[in-house]
Amino acid sequence: MIEIIAMPLLGGVIGYITNDIAIKMLFRPRKAVYIGGFHIPFTPGLIPRQRERIAASIGNVISTQLLNRDTVINAITSDESLERVYSALMRVTENMKGNEKTVGEIIGSYVSDEDMEVYKNSISESIALTISSKINEADVGTKLAYSGIDMLKSKPGMGFLSLIISDDFVNKLGGIINNVLAEKAPEIIYEETGKYSEEILSMRVCDIITKHEDKIPVLLRGFIGLCRIIIEDNTDRILKLVNIEQIVVDKISSFDAMEMEQLIFGIMRKELKAIVYLGAVLGFLMGFINLIFFF
Repeated sequence: MIEIIAMPLLGGVIGYITNDIAIKMLFRPRKAVYIGGFHIPFTPGLIPRQRERIAASIGNVISTQLLNRDTVINAITSDESLERVYSALMRVTENMKGNEKTVGEIIGSYVSDEDMEVYKNSISESIALTISSKINEADVGTKLAYSGIDMLKSKPGMGFLSLIISDDFVNKLGGIINNVLAEKAPEIIYEETGKYSEEILSMRVCDIITKHEDKIPVLLRGFIGLCRIIIEDNTDRILKLVNIEQIVVDKISSFDAMEMEQLIFGIMRKELKAIVYLGAVLGFLMGFINLIFFF
């Protein structure tokens, strides 16, 4: 009777112990063991020994499967995410209705006066150059020349201009106007933009919100739409710049063997214990099967 009970129990104990040892050998020993000059096989444990390869594999999976371009774009620019952003901005706007500080004072709480001046000049210059470039590309000078001549021709008694003014003359006049615009427009636009910037900076936030309250929802929707376009167009560049894979590899590689063990056990403690118990069950069953064949 004792032999009948002992064989399955012994099999269960052996299965439990062998699986427990096998799991521990994944992590231990944490360093290579030598006897004299002989390297003991299976030291260090599998995970400490393959840490670099494991780190590279996890980094690759996260960057290509979990946090790839499509996943990031869908997470950030989904309708639900953008609606939450819109609601948050509307709450901020509502809270700012009673803010009597000027725009300049609010910005000044985050940046110095010198930096604000640099940013303002930089933005004004960028706007001036962009608008001037668009004016040149649109050949505004030639269009103004033709519009002006056509207006003169339409005046009573000025029809004779059609006889003495040729298209070549109008094109040359347009070229002169284009040259003047190319030379003078950036400076003029820069000065006007600077004046407008000063005007905005001196306005109270509550006054701006009150004055344009009915337009704020439309502006915020437009702002969010612009953000979506910027995100979709630049996600690849941002992910390449951030290099999620390398971040993961560097972080995992920085763990020592004990930290790796604690990390994995913290995530899979129940599952690893289940494997140990499963070994005991299988050992018990094998002992029972052997008992049947033995008798």
